[in-house]
Amino acid sequence: MRIKAMLVTHHLPEESMPWMAEARSVFDELVIFIDENRVKTGTVDRAKEVGSRVHLYKADTWYEWDLEAKARACDSEWVFQIEYDEQLSPEWQQGGWRQLLETTEFTHFWIARRWTVPGGGYICDPPWWPDFQLRLFRNHLEGATFPTKLHERIRVPGPGASFRSLMIYHHVLALCSRAEREDRVRRYEEMRPGEGGGHYYSYEKYHPSEAPLPGPTSPDCESEVIRMDSLPREKILDISINVKSAPSDVAVSEMFWLDVELTNATRDPIYSCPPFPVRLTYHWLDEATRLMVVFEGERSGIFPCAPATSITPWRMAVIAPNEPGGYALQVTLVQDGVRWFEDVNPDILQEFSVRVKPVS
Repeated sequence: MRIKAMLVTHHLPEESMPWMAEARSVFDELVIFIDENRVKTGTVDRAKEVGSRVHLYKADTWYEWDLEAKARACDSEWVFQIEYDEQLSPEWQQGGWRQLLETTEFTHFWIARRWTVPGGGYICDPPWWPDFQLRLFRNHLEGATFPTKLHERIRVPGPGASFRSLMIYHHVLALCSRAEREDRVRRYEEMRPGEGGGHYYSYEKYHPSEAPLPGPTSPDCESEVIRMDSLPREKILDISINVKSAPSDVAVSEMFWLDVELTNATRDPIYSCPPFPVRLTYHWLDEATRLMVVFEGERSGIFPCAPATSITPWRMAVIAPNEPGGYALQVTLVQDGVRWFEDVNPDILQEFSVRVKPVS
């Protein structure tokens, strides 16, 4: 069974070379596709040095690529899509994960990604962590669709799952200066308004928590694959949250964090991984009129899991409304693609009065 890594890029800096060499040693090949119309100096030579095969193509627009054709060109049973600013976590080097793919019924896997920062640590607060990416998938599947626009996702038919310890380290915050990252956000906003990812790339504005990268672990094939299935209504009644405290006033569009205890009285662990991740989230209401202002709040993950019959602490990210005023913040849980927990148990909602002030 062949598993090949695919890199589509116009830029391959010297800093990326060790990460790409690791990928080539982990997978059967590292196949690199380079956009000649935007290629940066030295990229082709470095690609030929580290890649198993290098293909050149020309795109009329910055994000014009035919990923489906490029995946087919890899000519392998499985494809792992990697980006130039990413590194595989050490667990991939152990090789035992390959046997999972030889017998699995799954057609694709979502990989948790850690955003690293200068100094070697990573951001351990949501929404940077966990940042699931669909990167490993069976090739040549009928019905698979590939992105044609910025920040679209690959969609693969059939059952999907995630890994517990096999991860990706995302080095863009350490690799690029703040000015370069802010310029990237501006370009992204021009391409897809509202999809620029400003809070991700301008993390210095928000002062999220950081932690050292953990040491390598030994993946256990019996427990490495994790998946969150749809929760029946009766189990939702056995799940609750307790927000420890909330601020009484914040600035317009400010990002802040809440400390939350999650009680899982069911006999099954709760995951924030696909296909139906359970995540902490919130609504904003106008406090005076009770009209909904923000229904779809930022999602915060539970990773690796909230164990069965447990009470566990978590952090959740909240972004304040973009207009000043008095608001009600409602904290809740959602299972994406299934239901909001308050639809089954209205008592799960925890509400706080918050004054949103203009930026001084």
